[in-house]
Amino acid sequence: MNTGQSPLILEHLTAEVVADILRRCGYRASVVENGRAQQVHSAAQGLGFLVGFGNALEGVDGQYADCVFQCWIGIQGDLPADLVPSWNHSMRFARLSRQGEHLVLSMDVVVTGGVTDKHLVAQCELWDRVIRDFIMFLRKPVQTESPE
Repeated sequence: MNTGQSPLILEHLTAEVVADILRRCGYRASVVENGRAQQVHSAAQGLGFLVGFGNALEGVDGQYADCVFQCWIGIQGDLPADLVPSWNHSMRFARLSRQGEHLVLSMDVVVTGGVTDKHLVAQCELWDRVIRDFIMFLRKPVQTESPE
């Protein structure tokens, strides 16, 4: 990783680069084989998350133009019908979806055109904030319309 003063420009991602950035931000991070692809496993705010990779660079194994940070949370019981739309309407950097019996919080990171390593550190810090906001969002009591 870059230890000098000038930022390192990244034009692609690898699992090891993302794991190194996460470690630099103070997280534990491990690269795990998932079938034919690699993922990075880590945790923030007490919730485990993974980083998966999307658009592979043509002709180059293990190098990608983007990745997605995802946190999967199992659902027990019923959810308010407006929970997912409420999050997606009010939050800007990450989207929430329901995948079967899981809530999935996702945030895309794209390096197309080149970004600095400092930008990736900032994305990790943003993800930490998104996770914190998500926990607070889930702890809020369900708001119901009061009869008038």
